[in-house]
Amino acid sequence: MKLTFLGLPDHPQARVALIPAPLEITTSWQKGTKEAPTEILKVSPNLEFFDEETEIEPQEVLGFFTYPVPELPFDINTALEEISKKVRETLIKKRFPIVIGGEHTVTLGSIKALKGFYENLKILHLDAHLDLRDEYLGCKISHATVIRRIYEMGIPILSVGVRTLCKEEYEFIKEVNFPLLWMKDLRENWEKSLRIIEEFIKEGDIYLSLDMDVFDPSFAPGVGTPEPGGINWYEFLQILKLVVRYNLVGMDIVEVKPNLGNAITEYLAAKIIFKISSYLAKKYETL
Repeated sequence: MKLTFLGLPDHPQARVALIPAPLEITTSWQKGTKEAPTEILKVSPNLEFFDEETEIEPQEVLGFFTYPVPELPFDINTALEEISKKVRETLIKKRFPIVIGGEHTVTLGSIKALKGFYENLKILHLDAHLDLRDEYLGCKISHATVIRRIYEMGIPILSVGVRTLCKEEYEFIKEVNFPLLWMKDLRENWEKSLRIIEEFIKEGDIYLSLDMDVFDPSFAPGVGTPEPGGINWYEFLQILKLVVRYNLVGMDIVEVKPNLGNAITEYLAAKIIFKISSYLAKKYETL
């Protein structure tokens, strides 16, 4: 039986498409991201189907279509092309793509598809890590290099919530003046940080790449590398509402590592999908 978001039948006129991408080829520490799409979809029917903030049931306003969870090829390039194919199909059908990873490398598959549709594509990258290595463990395409590969495509990126990096990445960001907001910047001046994010997203076509380790581990313990000192739920919602205000064209949620018997992080990921859909539905209703 096919898993669907909220356990609901696919809507015939769905405006949001959920694209499971259980990619786990280059993860280097705690394994399990391959199981994330299945586990996130499994917990989603336990959400309330009404959003108290927007006073909307997004499944009624927008409708959801969920692709089956695939078995991706072990070859990284072939796997990324399969993800790209589903994103392209989603965009052709004028649906909003939400890619559910999987390791962070899935973002590269999404971006390769989106770049063909949006000339002014930009990436808002929420992550504890920069993912800017040139290569990692001998691999040029990896969860630790994905943002470097996207940067090389000439796509503007703003990384937000970063709080750890390697020396190679430190030297690279200094060399190219890479735009980022450290987590300490958000803590020291939240309002100024929001203004910097808004300045970045107010023009162009925005893709949101959300690595769940941007959250503090007390909110999202089920990630491969739980880095202390991250954002909380209400801080994240402020960023999310700000992004939806402008031309958001897609997003991914990556690096959930399901924990047996403790589905906090999977539930949080499902809630994020529901929440962004509620904000999009509210915007759609007011157009």
